[in-house]
Amino acid sequence: MPRLLPRLLEHLRDASKLEKKSKFKVPPFAVQDRTKSIVLDEPLISDRRIYDRHKGLPPRRDDKRRTRMVVEPLPMLSSPLRTCVMTQRYLPSDFLIRLAPFQLPVLRSARPAQSILPDGFEHPKFACRKARTAFYITCWKDVIRDLKYRVPLQRFAPNTSVHSLLGDQIEYLLRLRVLQELEILIERLSASACHNPDATVIRRLTRAEWKTFLTTGTLSDRDAVALLVVPPLNRDPVTKKRPQPSSAPDFQALGRGFQQNDANNNAAPPLSTLHPNDASITHDHPLPFDQFSTSKTPLYNGLALFPSQSHRATFHAALCKLLFIERKTCRKRHNNLTSPKARVDGSRQTSDHEKGSHTLLLRSNKNTIERADTAALPIALWRLRMWRGDAYQLPRSGEDGWEVEGQWRTEYASRMR
Repeated sequence: MPRLLPRLLEHLRDASKLEKKSKFKVPPFAVQDRTKSIVLDEPLISDRRIYDRHKGLPPRRDDKRRTRMVVEPLPMLSSPLRTCVMTQRYLPSDFLIRLAPFQLPVLRSARPAQSILPDGFEHPKFACRKARTAFYITCWKDVIRDLKYRVPLQRFAPNTSVHSLLGDQIEYLLRLRVLQELEILIERLSASACHNPDATVIRRLTRAEWKTFLTTGTLSDRDAVALLVVPPLNRDPVTKKRPQPSSAPDFQALGRGFQQNDANNNAAPPLSTLHPNDASITHDHPLPFDQFSTSKTPLYNGLALFPSQSHRATFHAALCKLLFIERKTCRKRHNNLTSPKARVDGSRQTSDHEKGSHTLLLRSNKNTIERADTAALPIALWRLRMWRGDAYQLPRSGEDGWEVEGQWRTEYASRMR
């Protein structure tokens, strides 16, 4: 909110300086002293310019507006406000999840029954909202445990129940939304040309860059919105085949999470971690205040992000397709700007430090928004991070968190243990 209030005051100050447009002038319809029909009046039919336009042109998307559209918190904060039935807090709908009662198939002689199911999680291209009556709760898996005890479900529908796999179903739909946003991004980028090198949406970090990141823990790209560590899947030791990509629900992976290898006693990796971006300190941002001087970029681990091998294979294949589109666009742009003798030679040998790593860098700025909506995918990833509780961790002493009065989450989690 502190970032929105200065812009609101600026718009109100500029609105007072604008001249008020005259309303649409009504043609004279008086019948006094008229000898012919009004339809025969020549200026009314042939010369419409004598009357003012009653509709204005759409606002132009300048550089400042495009920059605001790609900053991840601003599109989330601009979503409609809804009330959480658990905490009675007003929050943007992107910080909440939508639940609705749905009719269950029962016998004719049985009493009608409803069940609380998630609604409106998928992209509108794939599935739209189906229920009219719904309610919202905070996007946090810990509040699902006592949903039927703290929410009066009877006010929404009679004979309503909550099934035991509701949390797993919501988590699957959040992962499915990430895959859908990737598919939409692939379609947009494959149909748009890129003549600006700064409009690159995704690229691989080289091994040297990844090694520097592991050493310093900071990024040097001010347009970075997410880091994705997604290594290729290993072959099955029995069938010698890799898992096939699929976005269907994996019922064997429900509630299982990351399965560590018994031979290699590795700990389960975290879903995401935040890392500071040191490039934001040396660049001027169009947004007020100096919050961007301490901005952080999330790093997502593919193993924890998609525990199911089939889902992770789909995620890896979609990212590889994005990289192929960007590589093809970059090669075409380079060949158009250089002579035939200086074109890219694919047979050139690269050193080990120049080779790509398994970490992908997702970028978003005012140039990438002209090619596709690059803020939708980071929002989908952040919603999954909120659901797992990583976004609600209390900051260290002396730091301010993004949520006002967020101490209630620690108290709530301690009561549920």
